[in-house]
Amino acid sequence: MKQPTESSSSAKQTAAQTGKRPTSRDVALAAGVSQSSVCRVFDEKWSDRIRPALRQHVLETAAKLGYRPNAIARSLTAQRSGIIGVVVSEDFNEFYYDILRRITNELQRQGLRVMVFNAMPYRDIDTVLSKLMEYQVDGIILTAAAISSVAAPFSLDLATPLVLLNIYSQTPFCSSVINDNYAGSYQMASYLYERGCRTFAYVSAEKSQYFDIPDRKLGFLDGLRERGCTDCLQLAGDYTYQSGQEIARQLFAQPEYPDCVFCSGSRMAYGLMDTARKEFQISIPEQLSVAAYDDTFASSLDSYALTAVCQGADEMVKTVLRLLMREIEGQSYVETVYTAPSIVIRGSVR
Repeated sequence: MKQPTESSSSAKQTAAQTGKRPTSRDVALAAGVSQSSVCRVFDEKWSDRIRPALRQHVLETAAKLGYRPNAIARSLTAQRSGIIGVVVSEDFNEFYYDILRRITNELQRQGLRVMVFNAMPYRDIDTVLSKLMEYQVDGIILTAAAISSVAAPFSLDLATPLVLLNIYSQTPFCSSVINDNYAGSYQMASYLYERGCRTFAYVSAEKSQYFDIPDRKLGFLDGLRERGCTDCLQLAGDYTYQSGQEIARQLFAQPEYPDCVFCSGSRMAYGLMDTARKEFQISIPEQLSVAAYDDTFASSLDSYALTAVCQGADEMVKTVLRLLMREIEGQSYVETVYTAPSIVIRGSVR
């Protein structure tokens, strides 16, 4: 290792006196090492190839100078920004908060950064993606919290890797990861029937400005039909807590009501359960069994203890990132991956 020279000392003084941000060249002069050595110390790809003593010396020198690596300059050199764009909605539910948290944590672990874009309901997705591309992102994850389904490719620069998360594409043009909604609802129908439920109501999200997933209803109705239950009351909500309340008032005001309700979204189930108990004095699960799609944190609380279909966020995130990184590395081919749901059994079903 070189010994600091007069130019090294002057580098310290120059950075402080001029008020300019110190550069890697300033650090190299002050530390008595090459500029490439400084760059390698701050590059995670070289972390296992830098001698500990050199790393410590460079980091201490950088700290004294107040040096921070310039991510923009590094991205220009590498021709990558190190940024992954994630498109969600301004009103996405708890499941997508969890998805976003997992994506962010994993990408940060890999030394990448996340840029989150909100998409207004019904907004032209081409406009959103075009705006996102202005930031030169390395890849994009488009979630169902932002858009429901697609019938044709977006007007997107084909050189930009794009992976869809829980979005159906009638004409697949990029890779996607989708929870098997049909299987999840079918499994729930089987479980509820095995528990002794015989009369059912299904609450969809057909009134939602977001996507009502038809496979959830189809899987549930097919599961019941194969067990001889052909009469299932169908009600339309919009994924919100308030719509669950409204449906409860509509349903339980009748002299007779089903002994089981399955909601296509957990927030509707929370509203329905609270209203059933407080306004109609219905005991859950003694008088009414309730289940829902989308297992969230609130479902685990004692006040709900909601039996729910779990989409398996961990597997979905690992898969979507694997497909995206494959695209970024230039291995481009379209693949649709269905992830397996599971049922989390709690106390809302008798």
